Amino acid sequence: MFLRLRSQRPVSRGQAMVEFALILPLLALLLVMAIDFGRVFFGWVGVHNAARIAANAAASNPDAWSPPVITSAQNAYRLAVLNDLKALNCERPGGGAWTTANIPDPTFVNKPTGFSLASTYEVGDHAVVSIDCEFKLITPLAGSILGSPISIGARAEFMVRGGLINGIPIGPAPPPAGCVDKVVPNLIGLSVAGARTSWTTAGFTGGFIPATGSDSDIVTGQVTSPPSSPNDCLVETASVTVTHTTPGPCTAPELQVPNLVGLTVAQARSTWTGTGFTGSFSPASGSDTNIVSDQTTVPSATPGDCEDPSTTVSVTHAAPPPPQCTMPQLLGLRVNAGQTAFTTAGFTGAYTVTQPPNGNYLITSQSRVAGQMFDCSAGVTVSGN
Repeated sequence: MFLRLRSQRPVSRGQAMVEFALILPLLALLLVMAIDFGRVFFGWVGVHNAARIAANAAASNPDAWSPPVITSAQNAYRLAVLNDLKALNCERPGGGAWTTANIPDPTFVNKPTGFSLASTYEVGDHAVVSIDCEFKLITPLAGSILGSPISIGARAEFMVRGGLINGIPIGPAPPPAGCVDKVVPNLIGLSVAGARTSWTTAGFTGGFIPATGSDSDIVTGQVTSPPSSPNDCLVETASVTVTHTTPGPCTAPELQVPNLVGLTVAQARSTWTGTGFTGSFSPASGSDTNIVSDQTTVPSATPGDCEDPSTTVSVTHAAPPPPQCTMPQLLGLRVNAGQTAFTTAGFTGAYTVTQPPNGNYLITSQSRVAGQMFDCSAGVTVSGN
C-alpha cells in the first residue's frame, strides 16, 4: 500500500532548476539596474554638494568677481569645486574630464534688503551657481530606456555675507589686495611678550606658543600652522610657535636694550627703567594705555644691543584696538529675539530693522557676518519677512 501511494505522487525533478534558469536573467538585470540607480543617485548628491560648495565660496568672497576682480580668489574657487567634481563619475556637458576652465562662474542676483540697488555684490544679495554634468549608465537596457548619458543638474543659492554695504567694507580693515584672510606679522627680533601682542593685534585667534612665560626673551624664529612666511595671507584661526633665547650678558656698566614694541606705554616705561637705564623715556607721562609700535634710542641701538645706562629712548604709539565682539547668527530668529542675541553678545551699536518692523517676523538677512569679530560698538541692520 505504501509503495503504491508513493508511486502515484507527481515527479518534479529539475523543476526548481528550470524556474531558476528562467528568472536568473531578470534578477541579474534588476541587480545591475539597481547598481546604476545607486550610481546615478550618488552622482546627483555629489553635483548638488559641488554646487553648494561653489555658491558658499562665492557668497563668502563676492569681491573676487566685483570689479576690480581678484584673480587669485577666483582660481581658489574653481580649484575647490574641481576637487569635489573629480570624485564623481560624471563628465562635463559634451563629454570629457572636468578642468578649472569648465567650472562655471557664479552669478549675483540683487535682492533688495534696504541697501544699495546699484551693486549685486553687497551683503544681502544672492550668489547663484548652476552645475550640469552627464552620467553614463553601465546597463544597456537601462540606457536604451532612459537614454545614456543622463543629464544631471544642480543649482545652489547662498546669501552674500562678505564684501561691501553701500561701498563700505564690513568687518575689520581689509588686508592687502588679493588677501582674504589675515596678514602674518614678522615676530623675529621682538620680545616674546611683544610678539604675543603683535600676533593677536594682527587679528589671529589661533594659539600663540608659549602662551605664558619667557616674556623678556628675544624671538629667533616663528613657525605657523598652516605653514607660512611673514606677510603671507593666512586663515585667522592659524596658530604660531616661536623659538626664543635669553638675551646675552653685557659688560658692566652697559645694559641690554629691551624690546618695547607691543607693550603698552606704561609697561614700556616700566621695562625701560626696570632694566636699569637712567636716560629719559619719551613720553615721560601720559598715553599709558596706548600700544608701542616702534622705538628709537640715542645713541642708535636695536633690541639686544649693549648700551650705556644714560641711553635715551623715544617710542611711537597708537591707541589700542577697540574691544571686539563676535557677531551672533541672527538669521532665522524673530526680530525681537535677534536684538536680544545682539546685545547679549556684547554689542552696544544700533540694531536697525529695515523691513518689516514687526518683532514677530523672522530675520532673513543681516548686514554683518555671523561668527566674525567686530568692534563692540558696531551696529547691525536686519530685515525679515
